[in-house]
Amino acid sequence: MSKINFLSFFSLMVFFGCANTYKLEKTSDFNFSESYYSSWSSGVRGGGSGFNIFLVIAENSRFNDDNNKLEGIYFKGKYVKLKYQGDNKYQAFIKENNNADTLEFEGFPKNKTVATKQEKIPFILKNNEVVIHYSMNEKQHYIKTILTKKKTIGFPM
Repeated sequence: MSKINFLSFFSLMVFFGCANTYKLEKTSDFNFSESYYSSWSSGVRGGGSGFNIFLVIAENSRFNDDNNKLEGIYFKGKYVKLKYQGDNKYQAFIKENNNADTLEFEGFPKNKTVATKQEKIPFILKNNEVVIHYSMNEKQHYIKTILTKKKTIGFPM
């Protein structure tokens, strides 16, 4: 009987411990002066396409401490790390494989395409919604926000 009680207790601890891993915060200690994304396409068959994401932390934000860091972002079914670009600016880059065609030539071995599987992210997000993963004093936090879509500037080929 004691083994069953121990296993039940252990199972509950694991369940509740994992449930708090991705808890969304209601408020945050920082604000963005800008948060947007733009889509891109290489213009070359097989060159790929994707999204550029930009976040600029407002100067009056309380996030400008060495113990605080933006880690990554969940967007369009993917998680990518954010890179610090200086002056409170962060950028992320997501590449999609939706125009990666392969060409076959007679006498040459066939090119094999490797399908990248869609990650299962722990959040349900709508079109422009993102979840930002950040750390404060080595504790992990997650907050949901909305990105504005900026028009992509086209270049003639």
